[in-house]
Amino acid sequence: MLEDGEKGAVLQRDKSTYAVVPHIPCGVVTPELLRKLADVAERYNAAAMKITSSQRIALVGVKEEDIDAIWEALGTDPGAAVGNCVRSVRSCPGTMFCRRAQQDSLGLALKLDKKYHGAALPGKFKMAIS
Repeated sequence: MLEDGEKGAVLQRDKSTYAVVPHIPCGVVTPELLRKLADVAERYNAAAMKITSSQRIALVGVKEEDIDAIWEALGTDPGAAVGNCVRSVRSCPGTMFCRRAQQDSLGLALKLDKKYHGAALPGKFKMAIS
């Protein structure tokens, strides 16, 4: 049994399956990434796909023996989902996608995510930009 966060996987309540949660900076995805996530979820019989409060997409209910193959198939960074560090930075769409926006909040959030995501701290730390 893996420790939480080991191999980028989070042990689920059933104590036998895991969630694989790729790092998706500020929740912005391409159609190609969404297709890849869905294809991998089907290939490895994930019980569900869950949009997290951190604007990530978790593949929930996967078997421990499939975790390495899932990461290889996704070709993405697991990022920092657990532990004492800066977690995923969240953001509203900002001027990039919202006509009512007053500032480029998404652009700022992406810069902060790139600079600080995963930085070790004494406790978990979350940021959100709006």
